[in-house]
Amino acid sequence: MILQTPVEIASFPAKIKHHQRILLMGSCFAENIAEKLNNSKFITTCNPFGVVYNPISLLNCFEILKNQKLFTENDLFFENGVWKSFEHHSSFSKVDKNDTLQNINNDIVNASSFLKKTDDVFITLGTSWIYEHIEKGFVVSNCHKVPSSNFNRKLLTVDETFLSLQKIVEIIKEINNNVQIIFTVSPIRHLKDGLHKNNVSKAILFAALNHLQNYNSEIYYFPAYEILIDELRDYRFYADDMLHPSKMAIEYIWNMFYNTFFDKETIEAIKKIEDIRIAMLHKPFFPKSKDYKTFKEKNYVSVCKLSQKYPDIDFNIEKDFFKIC
Repeated sequence: MILQTPVEIASFPAKIKHHQRILLMGSCFAENIAEKLNNSKFITTCNPFGVVYNPISLLNCFEILKNQKLFTENDLFFENGVWKSFEHHSSFSKVDKNDTLQNINNDIVNASSFLKKTDDVFITLGTSWIYEHIEKGFVVSNCHKVPSSNFNRKLLTVDETFLSLQKIVEIIKEINNNVQIIFTVSPIRHLKDGLHKNNVSKAILFAALNHLQNYNSEIYYFPAYEILIDELRDYRFYADDMLHPSKMAIEYIWNMFYNTFFDKETIEAIKKIEDIRIAMLHKPFFPKSKDYKTFKEKNYVSVCKLSQKYPDIDFNIEKDFFKIC
């Protein structure tokens, strides 16, 4: 008896290898996948502007990377003793203005350079709702809890969303024509306005992405939303807030993810890397014991063998960890 609704996932034509570079941008679900990729020793850059939810703000981010626009004091605002940017997550906000600008501009320069050499771009869309700053006249990525009276809140149309996504693809291809572009819709629901408006917002994203794929057959869609909402239709797959996916759900989606994008050899490497990572997390009761020394020697040999088998993967951290001085 099958107690699930299996989600069919289209075959991904060009499998991703460890030597490839991966840029991930969008909602916090992009960061969930980026963490998994990093643990599996892929070369990644994730959210150089912090979490970004809507297509207009994502387009602004890619335009900044294309032009490698560096921020100045005029691009910041000062509130509650902290310098902030409406185009960045609060993690970039600092008490010192120069620290804020340095963090912002370093990530722009690094991400702009990374995009020119990247092989795969994953974009996770979160919502069709946007907030336009009334005085400044542009759509913000983050409101930073500034009073709502400063913004016009609007739901994008399907056409507006499609045009933003199409422009993002054009910018990426202009910078790097060899890149593979993968879109997904975040399975995290935005319930501030209720389930109906959340569903309307997600539906606009789906419709625009469908239009984009009809317009450009090279665009790939990974059904993260459908996996959680349809295949994992149970609240045990949600965190305590009943909105975000639980660790179990993230593991499940990650398993679907790597079976879609990686070949057998890469999956084998990922599993061996995970074994080594688990061994590194082991906390011995007696660090100076003979048993622990043997444990480290055994894992050091395993790491050296992996390093020889997978020369594209850097195992220096693991070698240093297990090496007996």
